[in-house]
Amino acid sequence: MANAVQILDKIERNLKQRGITAVRVGEVVEAAGLKVSYVSKDIQKPMGGIDDQISPFLGIGVGNPGSIQIEGTVVGGLDKMFVDQDSSTVLVECSGFANDIQLLAEDGSEARIAGHADVIGVGS
Repeated sequence: MANAVQILDKIERNLKQRGITAVRVGEVVEAAGLKVSYVSKDIQKPMGGIDDQISPFLGIGVGNPGSIQIEGTVVGGLDKMFVDQDSSTVLVECSGFANDIQLLAEDGSEARIAGHADVIGVGS
């Protein structure tokens, strides 16, 4: 899948094209009261691939994209994160990638939506 910079750039650009105010602040896209970021996965070798210091010409092992994290900034749980059209559009935009989506509410509750390699916009 694409790297974090490309994914966040595309999310920001697509939200702006949909008429939603989106601002890139470092490694976070802020839009509709939500903060979108990319969380790299960290798994151990060999499942994450062969160590390139040992043999840089062997395969990548198991492809392991990171997750797209959506963090709510409104006080409350997951039920307070997607209360209007703009915040729901952020969720829809983030679901157009093959990555898992991790939802984190302000009260500490969380949920995960599994990604799938057959979705539109894989790796872009």
